[in-house]
Amino acid sequence: MKKHKVAVFNGYGKITGKGKVEIALADGKKETIETKNIIIATGSVVRPIPGFEVDGKQVVNSDQILELDRVPKSMIVMGSGAVGVEFASVYHRFGCETTVVELMDRIVPIEDADVSKELARAFKKQGIKCETGIKLDKLEKNKKGVKVSGKNAKGEDVSFEAEMLLVAVGRMPFLEGLGLENTKVAVNPRGTIKVNEFCETDEPNVYAIGDVIDTAWLAHLASKEGILVVEKIAGKKVEPIKHNLVPNCTYCDPEVASVGLTEAKAKEAGYDVKVGKFPFSASGKARILGETDGFVKVVAEKKYDEVLGVHIIGPHATELLAECVVAMSLETTADEFGRIIHAHPTVSEAIMEAAEGVHDLTIHI
Repeated sequence: MKKHKVAVFNGYGKITGKGKVEIALADGKKETIETKNIIIATGSVVRPIPGFEVDGKQVVNSDQILELDRVPKSMIVMGSGAVGVEFASVYHRFGCETTVVELMDRIVPIEDADVSKELARAFKKQGIKCETGIKLDKLEKNKKGVKVSGKNAKGEDVSFEAEMLLVAVGRMPFLEGLGLENTKVAVNPRGTIKVNEFCETDEPNVYAIGDVIDTAWLAHLASKEGILVVEKIAGKKVEPIKHNLVPNCTYCDPEVASVGLTEAKAKEAGYDVKVGKFPFSASGKARILGETDGFVKVVAEKKYDEVLGVHIIGPHATELLAECVVAMSLETTADEFGRIIHAHPTVSEAIMEAAEGVHDLTIHI
């Protein structure tokens, strides 16, 4: 920051008026700086879940779990979004007996249904238990650990016991004490700041980016939003971010990555859908690596053959996704995607093979 001549103030910022930010410094003093433009980039914090209050020892959240000084013998993970399955995967590999409990009918519910099914299968093979369709409503703590209970989809009583509970559901934008009441900045019902496609709030010259706005809460998207805002402030011509092309990555084992529409969402949107799928078990390089779980799935539409989404679970999925984002940004067709030559042997060949599969042209399975 110093190298780029950026002044840094370590303290708590608050907007006190038009172009004014008051900073409560660490030493107790206050300082007000004046500016033409303000960017709100305060991110998100863990949302408290009533009845499942954390204590940092037996019941922890996604921040506190990073501070543990030991690996518990067993752990219940409440929630199977990216945070839940990532930590379940990590702690299982550390030797912790792990159980994932999810309210929805499948784990990683925002991903394609086939991906959810495959991850559940891979987790089961590894020894990670996945319990879905469970609504937890009670937490009990004792000397040995914790017990959580609730009901399954059939309305039957269920309970789970472990040494520790990770509450991996719920984050919320951090807007407390920012002085928004001194501005025209509007907050949506979800608690996010209302912005337009250029991240502009209802207050002139005040912008908001990242987890405080109603876009995907991903570091790489927040970074691009920040760049967009700064370039706009600098007077450069900017284009709105195409949110249908934002890559989504989950760093569990096996990795999960996706961009665009799932098969179900594409059908909901009215597309006549055609799908190509290629398993890593048929990939020579995946066999060399000894990582054959998973597949690549390409979702396309019949009329123009445009690729609408790509869903990957398996080795290097989060790296492989990049070419799919590029291809979709160039409005590739499944036919074009499948004709691009991929080096052999590489795991990237699976993308080519899945694209070929849209037109039943896959030859290696």
